[in-house]
This record gives sequence, structure tokens and C-alpha cells, in this order.
Amino acid sequence: MNLALLALLGAAACPSTAPVADTPGLPAVARLPTAEAMRLNAEGKQLYRQERWDEARAKYRAALAADPNLLGAALNLACSFSRQRRYAEAADEAAKLIRQAFVPWSREVEEAADLGILQDHEAAYAKVSAARKEAAVVWGERVRRGVLFMARTKPPVKLQGEGVLVLGLNQEIFAWIPETGRFFQVTAEDGRVLAYAVSADGRRVAYLLAGKLVRTTGQAGVLRGLSLRLLDLPTMSPGPVVPLAGDLRRVELWFGAQPELLVIDAAGKRTTSRLGPSGLLAALDARRPNRTDWVALDGRGVDPGARHVARGTCAFTLHATLDSAGQRRLSVSRPGGKAFLLDTKYDAGLHGLPFPGEESLGKKVK
Repeated sequence: MNLALLALLGAAACPSTAPVADTPGLPAVARLPTAEAMRLNAEGKQLYRQERWDEARAKYRAALAADPNLLGAALNLACSFSRQRRYAEAADEAAKLIRQAFVPWSREVEEAADLGILQDHEAAYAKVSAARKEAAVVWGERVRRGVLFMARTKPPVKLQGEGVLVLGLNQEIFAWIPETGRFFQVTAEDGRVLAYAVSADGRRVAYLLAGKLVRTTGQAGVLRGLSLRLLDLPTMSPGPVVPLAGDLRRVELWFGAQPELLVIDAAGKRTTSRLGPSGLLAALDARRPNRTDWVALDGRGVDPGARHVARGTCAFTLHATLDSAGQRRLSVSRPGGKAFLLDTKYDAGLHGLPFPGEESLGKKVK
């Protein structure tokens, strides 16, 4: 979207209480496709397995017409051309999908088995590579204009009982654009994002990735197998995954010049470190800022939090609340206006979320 149009929309009504038509992004987080679109896509898959390519594509296109947000059908369309050895057309469809929804569909295109052969066809794959490079820059610009938050894309795996529990929470970072009411996905980490912090210039996001939760009788849970990753937003380029060793009672994450961590291990030992070019380095001078741009993760998860946002004449507050179904949602309130909820089907919070069943953190939700 052109910046002048974005400014015009912002002046007209900011924040927007509903998605503005014909603007980029998703109208909601994790909205289920229409039943008709799902039926047509399923019929397309049946025809695909029978190698009835033209009929399969007709079903996929019909599914997209019924619900343009069912982008799995668009991926299937590209795959059908590839299986038919029509590689230029497969690349065209894949490039179109990447430009429409860089995250998570650039990764989906890269990992789709039936599109892997495009890498052996230089001209076709050049189209995909060019689309990926261009779309990353555009996506990064849009994300940086948004307000970041955490949301679940599916219901989480329940954490019940004791022992070693897998943190299958289905959490990713999203950006909400106040001027248009649209959403952009920021990470594609198989739902393993637990907490994040943003650099002061808004160009980088550091986030903690899930491992496991270890619970024993009469003790608070500790975190095992965590890792840290840095994402450069202007290019949407993620850095390497950096493991955090040992069982950890608490991790605090914030930005200095680089991401910094305070870690308390299961024995109570405190260490501070800073992310360097080759991994984590001891940093005795690391100091958590006295502002709100840091996050703390422990065996209960993350407090869902609150945040005030001011953009010229556009000012509002985001805070976590429970809806009538008991889901954690983000409420947007602004001076002189009626509060409304962001359209997230499952739980949402600012820098993270409590783990399922952790009502102690929920008590802070009003």
C-alpha cells in the first residue's frame, strides 16, 4: 500500500475497528475457511491424486473464488502445474502466492515436495527467487508499520500432569495495522514462538522458541531446550537458531545494541549474555531497561500484558482480556471511542501468553 493512502486512512479513522476493503493483509487471524471452499479444495485433491490436472485446477480456482484466504488451494494449483511438467506456469503461480502472503507461504512453497523440481529449471526458479526477494521487502515494510502481538493459530496442546511435556502451543508473532485493521504474519516457526522483544528502532525482533516444560511434584515447572532467534524485519531474514543450554527457571529478554538475556537456571544461578555473531556471549554489563520493551518467560508462560500506542493523532491502548468464551483476546480502547476486540480466533497477547491452564497469570487479565 502506498504511504500517502495509508496516511489518509489513518486520518479518517485510526485505529480501524474493522478490516478496510481492498487493502493488503488478512482480515482476521486464524479464521476458518468457508465450508464451500474447503469442500472444493478437497475435491481438487481427489482429482489431483488421479492426475486429472485440468479438473483439479478448476476445483482449486473455484475454492479460491469461494474464499480468497484459503491459500492452500493456491499452493495446490502451483503444484498441479509442476506435476504436469508445466514448470513456467507452476513458477508463475508460486510467485503470485509468495507476493500475496510472503509469511508463511514463501516457506510453504520452498518445502512443497511437488515444487522441489523447479530448482532444476533455472528460468522457472528465477521467477520464484525474484518474487521471494521482492515480497520480503514489501512484507517487512508492512510489518514494521504494524503493532506486533502474539496469537495462536490453532488450539494449544494441553499441558497436563507432571513429567516432560512438549510445548505445542501453536504461537506465532503477528502485526496488526491500525490504519487498515489488517493482519500480517511475522514468523513461521511451526507454532513454537514463546516470547519476543523488539529493538528500539523497530527493525529487529528477537524471540524465544519452545522446547519442553519439565514439571515435578511440588515444584514450579522449568523450561528445557529453549532457543533464541533474531529476525531482521526490513528483509524478513531470520538468523540462526541459538540454543539455550540446560533447564531454566526464568528467562528475561530485551534489546541493548543486540538482544540480551538474563537467565536463571533450575538451581537459581543467574547469568547474563548478549547475542554476538557466533552465538551467545557472557555480558556482565547487560542491564534490563526500565521500560516496558522487555519480556519475562518462566514455567507459567508470559503475562499477556498491556501497551499504549501513540502515532501522531492516532492513540490507543491494547490490553489483554477474556471474551465470553474464555479465550484471551486483545482489546483496543481509544479516547472517546468504543473498545473493540482484535479478530483472533484463538488466544492472543502482546509479548507472549500464559501456558494453558495457568490461571495465576490469567488473574492479571481484566
